[in-house]
Amino acid sequence: MAHVDIFLSGRKYTVSCEVGQEPRLRELADYVGGRLRELADTGVTGSDAHMLALTTLLITDELFDLTDTVKAGRSGLSAPTDRHPGAATTIDALTRRIEDLAARLERP
Repeated sequence: MAHVDIFLSGRKYTVSCEVGQEPRLRELADYVGGRLRELADTGVTGSDAHMLALTTLLITDELFDLTDTVKAGRSGLSAPTDRHPGAATTIDALTRRIEDLAARLERP
Protein backbone atom coordinates (compact mmCIF):
# COMPACT_ATOMS: atom_id res chain seq x y z
CA MET A 1 0.00 0.00 0.00
CA ALA A 2 1.34 3.41 -0.96
CA HIS A 3 0.63 6.73 0.75
CA VAL A 4 0.14 10.02 -1.04
CA ASP A 5 -0.08 13.51 0.40
CA ILE A 6 -2.77 15.52 -1.34
CA PHE A 7 -3.78 19.10 -0.65
CA LEU A 8 -7.32 20.44 -0.69
CA SER A 9 -8.14 23.97 0.42
CA GLY A 10 -4.63 24.31 1.76
CA ARG A 11 -4.97 21.27 4.02
CA LYS A 12 -2.83 18.17 3.69
CA TYR A 13 -4.45 14.76 3.59
CA THR A 14 -2.47 11.54 3.54
CA VAL A 15 -4.34 8.95 1.51
CA SER A 16 -3.57 5.29 0.92
CA CYS A 17 -3.72 3.74 -2.51
CA GLU A 18 -2.44 0.78 -4.46
CA VAL A 19 1.21 0.98 -5.47
CA GLY A 20 1.42 2.62 -8.88
CA GLN A 21 -1.82 4.57 -8.46
CA GLU A 22 -0.13 7.60 -6.89
CA PRO A 23 -0.15 9.72 -10.08
CA ARG A 24 -3.85 8.99 -10.65
CA LEU A 25 -4.69 9.91 -7.07
CA ARG A 26 -2.83 13.20 -7.43
CA GLU A 27 -4.70 13.85 -10.69
CA LEU A 28 -8.03 13.22 -8.95
CA ALA A 29 -7.04 15.49 -6.06
CA ASP A 30 -6.05 18.23 -8.52
CA TYR A 31 -9.46 17.93 -10.18
CA VAL A 32 -11.30 18.12 -6.85
CA GLY A 33 -9.11 21.05 -5.80
CA GLY A 34 -9.94 22.86 -9.03
CA ARG A 35 -13.66 22.29 -8.49
CA LEU A 36 -13.29 23.57 -4.91
CA ARG A 37 -11.65 26.75 -6.23
CA GLU A 38 -14.40 27.18 -8.85
CA LEU A 39 -17.02 26.88 -6.14
CA ALA A 40 -15.22 29.37 -3.91
CA ASP A 41 -14.91 31.77 -6.86
CA THR A 42 -18.71 31.90 -7.06
CA GLY A 43 -18.78 33.45 -3.58
CA VAL A 44 -19.94 30.36 -1.71
CA THR A 45 -18.30 30.17 1.70
CA GLY A 46 -18.28 27.71 4.56
CA SER A 47 -16.09 25.42 6.57
CA ASP A 48 -13.66 23.11 4.79
CA ALA A 49 -16.02 20.20 5.41
CA HIS A 50 -18.99 22.16 4.03
CA MET A 51 -17.07 23.18 0.91
CA LEU A 52 -15.83 19.62 0.34
CA ALA A 53 -19.38 18.32 0.76
CA LEU A 54 -20.73 20.82 -1.79
CA THR A 55 -17.93 20.00 -4.22
CA THR A 56 -18.58 16.29 -3.81
CA LEU A 57 -22.26 16.87 -4.56
CA LEU A 58 -21.42 18.88 -7.70
CA ILE A 59 -19.05 16.20 -8.99
CA THR A 60 -21.55 13.45 -8.15
CA ASP A 61 -24.26 15.37 -10.03
CA GLU A 62 -21.99 15.41 -13.09
CA LEU A 63 -21.37 11.68 -12.67
CA PHE A 64 -25.11 10.97 -12.45
CA ASP A 65 -25.75 13.08 -15.56
CA LEU A 66 -23.07 11.12 -17.40
CA THR A 67 -24.51 7.83 -16.16
CA ASP A 68 -28.00 8.85 -17.33
CA THR A 69 -26.59 9.83 -20.73
CA VAL A 70 -24.83 6.47 -21.06
CA LYS A 71 -27.95 4.57 -20.01
CA ALA A 72 -30.08 6.53 -22.49
CA GLY A 73 -27.64 5.81 -25.30
CA ARG A 74 -26.83 2.25 -24.28
CA SER A 75 -28.65 0.76 -27.25
CA GLY A 76 -26.21 2.55 -29.55
CA LEU A 77 -23.13 1.34 -27.67
CA SER A 78 -21.17 -1.68 -28.76
CA ALA A 79 -21.42 -4.76 -26.62
CA PRO A 80 -18.88 -5.02 -23.80
CA THR A 81 -15.89 -7.32 -24.29
CA ASP A 82 -13.08 -8.45 -21.99
CA ARG A 83 -10.79 -5.75 -23.42
CA HIS A 84 -13.49 -3.04 -23.51
CA PRO A 85 -15.81 -3.56 -20.57
CA GLY A 86 -18.33 -0.94 -21.66
CA ALA A 87 -19.09 2.54 -20.42
CA ALA A 88 -21.49 1.47 -17.66
CA THR A 89 -18.90 -0.88 -16.16
CA THR A 90 -16.25 1.83 -16.37
CA ILE A 91 -18.54 4.37 -14.72
CA ASP A 92 -19.41 1.89 -11.96
CA ALA A 93 -15.71 1.32 -11.31
CA LEU A 94 -15.06 5.08 -11.24
CA THR A 95 -17.97 5.57 -8.85
CA ARG A 96 -16.50 2.98 -6.46
CA ARG A 97 -13.09 4.67 -6.66
CA ILE A 98 -14.61 8.09 -5.93
CA GLU A 99 -16.57 6.68 -2.99
CA ASP A 100 -13.41 5.01 -1.64
CA LEU A 101 -11.47 8.26 -2.00
CA ALA A 102 -14.24 10.23 -0.24
CA ALA A 103 -14.23 7.71 2.63
CA ARG A 104 -10.45 8.06 2.99
CA LEU A 105 -10.70 11.84 3.06
CA GLU A 106 -13.24 11.67 5.86
CA ARG A 107 -10.84 9.71 8.10
CA PRO A 108 -8.81 11.85 10.51
